[in-house]
Amino acid sequence: MKVGDIAPKAIGRLTYLVGLLEVSSNVLHRFKTPVHHVNHYLPVIVSSTAFATSVFTGIITILLGRGLIRRKRRAWVLALIVLSVNIASEVLHNHFQVVQILTGSSLLVILIIFRSQFYAVSDPATRFQPLVSFIIIIGAIVSVGVFTIYFRHGAEVVGNPSVGDIFLTVIEGLVGIRGPVEFINQRITDTVSFSLGALGIFSLIIPLLLFFRRVKPITRMDSEEQLQVKKLVDHDDDQDSLGYFATRGDKSVIWTNNRKAGIAYRVEAGVMLASGDPFGEFSLWPEAIENFLNVAKLHAWTPAVMGASSRGGEVWVEVAGMLAIDIGDEAIINVKDFTIEGRAMGNVRHMINQTTRKGYSAYTSKWSDLDSSIRSELRTLAKTWRYGTPERGFSMSMDRFGEDSDPDTYVTIAMNEGRIVGLLYFVPWSGKRLSLDRMQRERGSHAGVNELMIVRTAQFAQENGISHISLNFAAFRSLFERAEKISAGPVTRGMRNLIRLFSNWFQVESLYRFNAKFQPEWQTRFVLYPRASDLIRVARAALKAERFISSFRSKSV
Repeated sequence: MKVGDIAPKAIGRLTYLVGLLEVSSNVLHRFKTPVHHVNHYLPVIVSSTAFATSVFTGIITILLGRGLIRRKRRAWVLALIVLSVNIASEVLHNHFQVVQILTGSSLLVILIIFRSQFYAVSDPATRFQPLVSFIIIIGAIVSVGVFTIYFRHGAEVVGNPSVGDIFLTVIEGLVGIRGPVEFINQRITDTVSFSLGALGIFSLIIPLLLFFRRVKPITRMDSEEQLQVKKLVDHDDDQDSLGYFATRGDKSVIWTNNRKAGIAYRVEAGVMLASGDPFGEFSLWPEAIENFLNVAKLHAWTPAVMGASSRGGEVWVEVAGMLAIDIGDEAIINVKDFTIEGRAMGNVRHMINQTTRKGYSAYTSKWSDLDSSIRSELRTLAKTWRYGTPERGFSMSMDRFGEDSDPDTYVTIAMNEGRIVGLLYFVPWSGKRLSLDRMQRERGSHAGVNELMIVRTAQFAQENGISHISLNFAAFRSLFERAEKISAGPVTRGMRNLIRLFSNWFQVESLYRFNAKFQPEWQTRFVLYPRASDLIRVARAALKAERFISSFRSKSV
């Protein structure tokens, strides 16, 4: 690994240590002798303010560490300023803290030497960032105020004030009001008031600077871009089954120069996470990936891909040199070969026969062909059947249901005694193919309703020229299959048993076995990431993007 690759991380961690050393060295003892010594040479107001500044800059230094690790240029500039102020305050309030001065000076020199490694622009901000910054800063400043009174002027306090009195004095002092804590003379009182007032000004200036200098937020996909993506994913039969999910409104798009191909993505925790394969003309995929990588480099984001197919993964690996890990398989029904006859489909036939004998039925329709009253009812039921669980998904599901902007979607409806009791919702996949977005049913309905709806959808597809139906995503399918073979070793079976343990909450194994009932073709899906050391970060970002889905699948709900 090159020095340039590890320098920002090492410097960022060193920054944490310097900030921690600065804070702890100022608050873990009361500096009685050094302070009296310094007060012979400096006015109390100077040494007291220096103490407060030293602790405050120490806290800010700790906060800047993460930005330095992520190569942010603004964090580098602020670190230079803060360290300079920090060193000056150390010299002013205590001439004996040689270690802190040396460490701060050394870090300052290191930052200057490796300045070329801190090139990344600031992350796009939101309108709430100044408010969040204000909350963080005010917390740090209140802590500094308490430290200033308790550690710097503890000996000059009259009586034995409570923690609540000290806290109230700090809060009121930030806005120029004298608090309940009293000091032995007016000079100390004025000194504390000045220090707290200065900190109060800090708490206002920094968020205001962030507000007026905030970076433009990441542009989300607009209606024009969404329409363009829909045209591209419908253009030829080679598009990925997840292509339509790129039209989610909470994603952004990186385009090629001629806008004939692109990549949908979202940024989570410093990871630029692409959604499935690039869409559009296959010959332009390398250009789209290069543009994606350039944006990631500009912001020092970690590029990664969630849910890539084998075809798309090969292009990503070739262009970006990424590593790939198998996360599961997508079940795809080849409609031409589908039948419920034969021994392999015995369980499906049994479930359907049970369900139909209890009066259940199902039919499939194009969404735009449904009566408006049925569409309205389905929208209501889709929300009701979530039973309080929020909508989730990123790479393999939509962020909307039954919108007029999606007229080419299909829905399969299960009925019982004249009531709607279940639904499957499909988005178009390159013309005459369908990709499942959600599978929902009423609580208390027969367990075979899902099997009935899938079979009726396949039969509808056979009658209407639809060639393939993409069903659910089954995580770790290959692991379960390997573990069932007599040649499986203890490691494989141990991993299978661990996944089974998690299946009590995430339905991993049950979903795989449900998919396998329909004898589908399996298409492996991958997570792609730059380096092995990035895998945990990418996995965390992927789970965050999917909103911590409870079933590790996004295509059925």
